[in-house]
Amino acid sequence: MSASACLRITLAFSDDRLARLEGLGPLVSKLADAFLETRWAWPKRHVAINPFSFMLTDPKASDLDVALLDRLAEELKLKLFGTSESGDVTLLLFEGDEADTAHFVRMDHAELTEAVREPIGTTPFGGRLMKIGTAPDLAPGPLRWRTLERDADTARPRPDVAPVGRGQVMGLGEAPGVALTFRGVYFAPAQAFVGSSLSADPATEPGRHSLFDSTGRLPHGHEEAYDLACLAEAHRYRLSHASAGPIYLPVCFSSLMRRSTREIYAKELQALAGAEPRLWAAVVYDTPRAPPFNALGEICALLHRYFATIDLQVDDAGFEIDSVPPGAVNAITLRLPDGTAAMRLAAMRRFTERRDAFRRRKIWPSLTNLRTPAELEAGLRERTPFLTGPAVCGPMTEALDRIAWDTARLPLQRAA
Repeated sequence: MSASACLRITLAFSDDRLARLEGLGPLVSKLADAFLETRWAWPKRHVAINPFSFMLTDPKASDLDVALLDRLAEELKLKLFGTSESGDVTLLLFEGDEADTAHFVRMDHAELTEAVREPIGTTPFGGRLMKIGTAPDLAPGPLRWRTLERDADTARPRPDVAPVGRGQVMGLGEAPGVALTFRGVYFAPAQAFVGSSLSADPATEPGRHSLFDSTGRLPHGHEEAYDLACLAEAHRYRLSHASAGPIYLPVCFSSLMRRSTREIYAKELQALAGAEPRLWAAVVYDTPRAPPFNALGEICALLHRYFATIDLQVDDAGFEIDSVPPGAVNAITLRLPDGTAAMRLAAMRRFTERRDAFRRRKIWPSLTNLRTPAELEAGLRERTPFLTGPAVCGPMTEALDRIAWDTARLPLQRAA
C-alpha cells in the first residue's frame, strides 16, 4: 500500500498582520509547490488541496520520508519574512483516515494553531500528527519533527457509515447478477493499449453503461450505486486477474462533493488498498466547467491515496484548465458532444489547440467518445496521447494488459 499524509502550513506573526493571511495564500502555495516539485520527486506525488494544504503520497513506501521536508519550513520563513523575527512557519503532517483528514484540512487556521500549541502538543482527532517549525521553542537547534500525542478527550469519533451492498447495482435493488464489461485505453505515441475501463452492470443489461461513450451511457440518478458497484467488482476481479493492466474506475464528481457521500466512497476505496496504486486509475466524470479549486483539491487528494492515475472527464471544450490545482490530475479528457460531425470535430480542435496550457500544467489532453474513423484520424492528427471510444475499442469480456496495436488496425474488437 502507498503511504500518504496531509501537509498543512501555518504562519505566526503579529496580530496586526493577521489580515494578510488570505493574501499570502497564493505566495505560500507557489513557494511550497516549487519546493515539492524538486524535493518530493516522482514517483512521489503532491496535490494542492488549498493554498496552505497539500496531500503527499509515495506509492513505493509504507511510511513517508519526512526528512525530505525538513527544509521547507526554513525556506518558507526566509522567503516570507526574510531574516527578521516578525514571523514563523510551522508544518503539520497528518496521517489518518479520510474523515479525520477532512477535519484536519477544514480546521480554521487559528483553531488548529491553538490545538497543537506547545506545551500542550496534542491532536484533537485520531491518526498521527507530526510538527516541525521555525519558532524558537520548536527549533532551538537543527529543525526536527516531533510527534504530537492524541488527546483522547477531544478526539473526534469516526462516523459509522453503512456501505452500499454489492448487489445493489444502479438503483435496481438486489440484482440477480453482475456483468463486467471492459473497454480499452489507447496510448497513441506507443501505439498500444495500456489499460481498460470497467463497468459493472446487471447481468440482464450487460454493457449498459460506458465511461468512453456519449453522456447517455453514463449513470443518471444512480451514480453513487454504480460507482461503488464498480469499485467492489474491480476488487474481486483483481484477486483472480492479478496480471491484468491498469483498470479505470468511475468516480462521480458531484457525489464526492457531498461530505457524507465522500465518506462512503472513502470506506469502499479501502478495498483497493491491497493492490499497488499503479494498477488502478480513477475516471472522474460529471465534472463542471469550472470546479471549485478547494473541492477539486480535496477530491483528488482522497483519490491519490489509491489511484496512480486520475483522469478528469469534461464535456465542455472550454473547460478552465487553470482551475485544476497543481499535481491534482494526470489527464483531462474531453467527451465529444452529441451533434453533427462538424460540431464534434470543432469541439476537438478547440480543446486540443490549448497544448501550451496543458503542457504548463503537466496534464495530458485526451479524447473520448470517438465514434468514427474520421474522428479517430483527427485525434491522431492532433497528436492527442490517450484515445478512447467505440472507434478505438469495442466491449471486452476481460481487462486488457499492455497490447501493442497499430493504429491502422483500430478499433480492437472482441465480442463481449
